[in-house]
Parts: sequence; structure tokens; C-alpha cells
Amino acid sequence: MKVIKLKTYDKIMENTYKLFLKKGFHNVSSSDISETSNISQGTLYYYFKNKDELILSVLDKYILGTYYEYLNNANKSKGNSLTKLKSFYIEMLGLNKDYTSKLEHDDDFKKILLLSFEGIQHYKEISKNYNKFNKKYTIDIKNLIDSGKENGEIRLDICTEELAMFIKFNINGIFFLWIVQEDFNCKKIIETNLKHVWDYIQK
Repeated sequence: MKVIKLKTYDKIMENTYKLFLKKGFHNVSSSDISETSNISQGTLYYYFKNKDELILSVLDKYILGTYYEYLNNANKSKGNSLTKLKSFYIEMLGLNKDYTSKLEHDDDFKKILLLSFEGIQHYKEISKNYNKFNKKYTIDIKNLIDSGKENGEIRLDICTEELAMFIKFNINGIFFLWIVQEDFNCKKIIETNLKHVWDYIQK
């Protein structure tokens, strides 16, 4: 019985996530979710008290979960500071090493970004959880910089805190350009930005 319940729960979560990617939060009704998951509305509300609870669960698992996964991948990168920094740019933009999307469809990560912005705007719990992620993200970049300084690869006179914020804002800027600009060349933009950053910070 527990296995069946878990399968139903997972099915609802996955189908809701796909609907949100396609239509956004507010254009998906509980009827849409029930119909797509082949369950009754009564079954839906057995697992989730209301649509808001379902939205929060989906955002935590599929949106913040994706961010944490990519951040962990970036932290596992081997090599010198430039290689590790490049990994942060690529991973945090949801890309593989060859600059192709990690997700099934190229524009899915854009949709994830838009969903996360919408979630942060409308749900305090999501905003709180995102801030927690954001702090870890900043700390991880600072650790990369400090490690580069210790290894003699990054200039000692550069403020770690300021550089970490600059790098993070630079990556976020690429996010926004990617969302609004057609025919966006991620590879060219990332490599150009990395070159300028590295030319400035390398010892």
C-alpha cells in the first residue's frame, strides 16, 4: 500500500511539474492536474491540502532541487581555478561541457528560471528557501576564490567577497539575457565573460 501511495504522489508531482513548465503556475487548475495524473480531485487533495502546497512541493523538488544538483556538480569540478570557475558558469546555466542543455528540451531551463522567479515573488517559503540556496552559492564561489589565492592562481589583493558577488551577478546577467534574447550564443558569451574575468583576477 505504501508503494502505491508513493507512486501516486510521485506521479502527481511529476505531472504537475510538466504542466507548470508548459503553462506556468496560474494557468494550471487542479482539474488539469487530476486529469493528467488520471486521478480524482479527491485523491489529489488526499496528498496535498491545496494547490499552494502542491506548488511549494514541486518548486522544492524540481526547481531548487535542480539548482542544488548543478551547484554540487560545479563543486566537484577538478583542475585549476579557471577550470573550476568555468564549471560554475556552465553548471549554473544548466549546460553540459559541450554547452548543450542538460534537460530534455533546450528551453526547459529557461522555463525553470521563470518558474523560480514567479515562485519567489508569490511564496514566502520559496523565497526563504531560495535565499538559503543563494547563501550556499555565494559561499561556494568564495571558497573557490580563496583556494585559488592559496594556490597562487588568483591575485591576493582582490577582495574575495566582492569578486564572488561580481561572478554571481555575471552568471545571473547571462541568465536574463538568455531568457529575453533570441539566438543567444551561450558558448560565446560564457567564454568571453570568463576570459575578461580571468584576465583581471589571475596572478
